[in-house]
Amino acid sequence: MAAHPAAGGAVDSGRSTVHTERVGLGYGDRRVVDDLSVAVPPGKITVIVGPNACGKSTLLRGMARLLRPTSGGAYLDGKSIHSLSSREVARKLGILPQSPSAPEGITVTDLVGRGRSPHQGWFGRWSDTDEQAVADAMRATGTLELAERSVDELSGGQRQRVWIAMALAQRTGVLLLDEPTTFLDLTHQIEVLDLLADLNHAEGTTIVAVLHDLNLACRYADHLVVLSEGRLVSEGAPREIVTEELVRDVFALPSRVIDDPVSESPLIVPIGRHHVIGGTSSDSTSTEAPSTGRPAAGLTADGPDVEDRAAATAPRPDRATERAESVVSSEAELREVVAEPVALIADKAAPAIDDESRRFVETAPLLMLASAGDDGRVDVSPRGDEHGSAIVLDERTVAFADRPGNRRVDSMRNILRNPRVAMLFLVPGIDHTVRINGTAAIVRDGELLDRLAVNGSRPELVVVVTVSEIFVHCGRAFSRSKLWEPDTWPEHGSLPTVGTLLKAHSAARDSFREADETTTD
Repeated sequence: MAAHPAAGGAVDSGRSTVHTERVGLGYGDRRVVDDLSVAVPPGKITVIVGPNACGKSTLLRGMARLLRPTSGGAYLDGKSIHSLSSREVARKLGILPQSPSAPEGITVTDLVGRGRSPHQGWFGRWSDTDEQAVADAMRATGTLELAERSVDELSGGQRQRVWIAMALAQRTGVLLLDEPTTFLDLTHQIEVLDLLADLNHAEGTTIVAVLHDLNLACRYADHLVVLSEGRLVSEGAPREIVTEELVRDVFALPSRVIDDPVSESPLIVPIGRHHVIGGTSSDSTSTEAPSTGRPAAGLTADGPDVEDRAAATAPRPDRATERAESVVSSEAELREVVAEPVALIADKAAPAIDDESRRFVETAPLLMLASAGDDGRVDVSPRGDEHGSAIVLDERTVAFADRPGNRRVDSMRNILRNPRVAMLFLVPGIDHTVRINGTAAIVRDGELLDRLAVNGSRPELVVVVTVSEIFVHCGRAFSRSKLWEPDTWPEHGSLPTVGTLLKAHSAARDSFREADETTTD
């Protein structure tokens, strides 16, 4: 990867400072961040960006004292953050995690008030100072009018403003936010980021945020930190470091970088396979810009010539776009690739795993333990194969190699019965199943096959599941709601929607609670 310029920022000793020194972070034996040194400019907005799974959230967790470094350290005001007490850290640094959850039925005022916990004594007495801090935080975030409403009733944008209000009520000089715009539409994304910018300008609050949208990051950041594969690629002011070369190297995305007509910050315009520079044709083989008597959009008259544009628009050899793939559309087609699939293994809503499930758990070389967030990101961990029976290509694609032992994927028949029910993973929590909706394809991409090789022997092809929807559900709720009956789903339209399943789950959960309370009484 090419080196990119770095720009440092001046340190204001009058504010709390956060930095890392050669920090290493990970989970178990898996190292995610390696030898990373970052100094957050005080009183500025710093945004951490990078491709999926590059260590952005992990770095933020390390800065927030939520993850202990495996090497190096994270520092708050020059002291190792792990040498400080939780209360001392909470008085200086606020953290808003990626998917915070509020106690059921809690009101907005009560949730925001929890931000005052670090400042209260042993007996938790509520003071005038606490009252003022909560009122100020709610006023700043425009949530006073929501004061008595239940957090459960709020929209995504309102809920995110309430969480920010809680963080503000801590009255810390530093605020760390992990993907604060997740799950929000564009209007609410701008609303939340404008709010953070207002706080930074009015209070001088140091803000560190992880964002996926590179254009929004460039618009709002004073300081950008670019990561790739757990390492620092570049940092500095967006206008100084964001180039077409950096976007291509870090995100594997050909693009043009122009000035945002509103903020004058860098604006990344992707070049897709089906668009030519300055043209409207969907023919990906065409590289000529239309003859309009003026330069192609985003280019100057002395900009790249046709050969340069052809190189920029051509698919990169390391991209998934070059795969030769054919969609599996019949059981006969699949049987040419894999042997007879095993019977469906599903959660039986039983107090113990049934015999068939137990046999599968004990003998299947590929038992997938999968977890997923509401944003569709899936984290898959294979068991029973030290080399890994599956890899995550990106946050919506999982590949299964066709090699001995991988024929028992649970169950490939699901792909054939309904192209939207691609995979069901049994999770040995007994009460939970993970349903993944998507489509399957046979892929013979050479680079992907190399990544799945075992002891120098690579598979001839892989079955790739492209994920369009993920739902983690309670098995007991499935059983009680009578919705988990795959044999009754012959057509797309007969699949219960996520909303239907959520309602069924809530109803079943409430029913269980009522039963438990009756038993207790």
